[in-house]
Amino acid sequence: MRQVLLHGVDPETALIDACDRTARLLSIGSVQYASGLRMDIERLGEACRKKGILFCVDAIQSVGAVDLNVQDCGADFVMADGHKWMLAPEGLALSYCRAERLDMLRLNQYGWRMREHPLDFDSHEWQAAPSARRFECGSPNMLGIHAQDASISLLQEMGMAAVASQLQQRTQQIVDHILSFPGLRLLSPQPAARRAGIVTFQALDSDLDHLFAHLQQAGIVCAQRGGGLRLSPHFYTKIRDIDRAFEVVRQGLARQSRLSS
Repeated sequence: MRQVLLHGVDPETALIDACDRTARLLSIGSVQYASGLRMDIERLGEACRKKGILFCVDAIQSVGAVDLNVQDCGADFVMADGHKWMLAPEGLALSYCRAERLDMLRLNQYGWRMREHPLDFDSHEWQAAPSARRFECGSPNMLGIHAQDASISLLQEMGMAAVASQLQQRTQQIVDHILSFPGLRLLSPQPAARRAGIVTFQALDSDLDHLFAHLQQAGIVCAQRGGGLRLSPHFYTKIRDIDRAFEVVRQGLARQSRLSS
């Protein structure tokens, strides 16, 4: 667990210990975007409830990749953009607010759709909707909504348990490649329970920019994050494509070795 220890303790313990009696809200990403570290949000949520602290989860790197139950984790607020693991186009996101927390949030934007009766355009009375629609002040992105509905339908058809299981198989395959590959260093946590869909690695004694460019030219979709190269397969990624990606890595490192010799 070396990758997920902070000053000798796990990150959840460090966060819980940092929440003294002046803390009012704990805001945390469920999965770290660069390393792929998956937080134990159920444990954090339980600690927040015991301490009387509001709990806010940025779930952009987990919704659509792993199961996330807002009741189980005790979240007061959850938000996530749809264009990541939910496979939707950009410009649409989800936001959850626990019902009993709605009145705690101050409204800073105003528009027709957030009214209790949004289609009553002749009314001179103004009252915010009692539901979370009070935060949707403008016209909805209907094109994005229909596209996201289609992508979410795909995830539901597969079932999130199956999606998470297949994604875990693919990330494990990537981890196995990295650990068995001389010259590569795993930057993501090795334990499966600490991963969602992100795996990041370094190529020791190699130029990261050149290796990234080599992968891009070969059609391997990846990103430079956290001082390494980040791979993020989804449940539909073919196993042979992951094997091919590391064959391209091998070729890229061999090429750099020849050029430097």
